[in-house]
Amino acid sequence: MKARSSKEFRCDGQTNIGAIKVLLLRKPYTKEGKDVILDWVRDLELAAVLDIGAGSGTYRKLFIKNKVPCIASWTAIEAWEPYIQKFNLTDLYNTVINQDIRQVDFSSIGPVDLTFMGDVLEHVTKQESINIVKHVMTISKYAVISIPIVHWPQHDLHGNPFEVHVKDDWSDLEVKETFAQYITKSWAGEKIGVYWLESQ
Repeated sequence: MKARSSKEFRCDGQTNIGAIKVLLLRKPYTKEGKDVILDWVRDLELAAVLDIGAGSGTYRKLFIKNKVPCIASWTAIEAWEPYIQKFNLTDLYNTVINQDIRQVDFSSIGPVDLTFMGDVLEHVTKQESINIVKHVMTISKYAVISIPIVHWPQHDLHGNPFEVHVKDDWSDLEVKETFAQYITKSWAGEKIGVYWLESQ
């Protein structure tokens, strides 16, 4: 299922201010690493961005708030349909795909310049994470992984089974070893690690 927004996004973000206020109702785990990510992406020329596990639209909101140069196309993948309505994702993204990331046909989305996998990989098994990243890197020039690097158990939230942490014990070292062929730089905070990936 795809829900498409017909809105054109202004670079100053004014079109979506109402939606941004709604998004504040659901905060990400932590702000750790967000400044690092902004530093990494700010000077890149990006025409198309993919946001996997968009949730409340954290990365779209981050770009608007910090006035990152305008991007022509944003695509969100969100498995839990109630979040699409609750957080007005169709007001934030050009295209919203309501599908489990493990079932997505990436060839129908790409190519894209940058993919965000923020607070995503802990919600699937390690092997599924490897498969997801492999597929992403076939269509994306760059990618960002943001993930808890401490033991972080989590059950379903708001009745959403996709919120469960399936693998809740990733470490900084394990992330680096698992995705070594793609990672070119990284940053580890107290609870969150962020990793910059580049296609081969």
